[in-house]
Amino acid sequence: MTVKYALTAALVLGFAATAFAASGSQFVIIKDKNKHCRVIQQKMLSDDPLTMQIGKQAYPSEDEANIDVKVLCDNS
Repeated sequence: MTVKYALTAALVLGFAATAFAASGSQFVIIKDKNKHCRVIQQKMLSDDPLTMQIGKQAYPSEDEANIDVKVLCDNS
């Protein structure tokens, strides 16, 4: 009986981990040397010394990042 519960728990945790990993990309806000901001996928973030990341460490959606761009950046 214990083995049955252990296997069930392992399957549930396996599916949860897979769903979490495939939940989508995370987004960040970067500001370039001309003080223009844009939203990019976090995996595209480079070590370019002329850009810096601002805002939160990561945003779960691009829409949320764009809301903070309007607050944090002056792209006029």
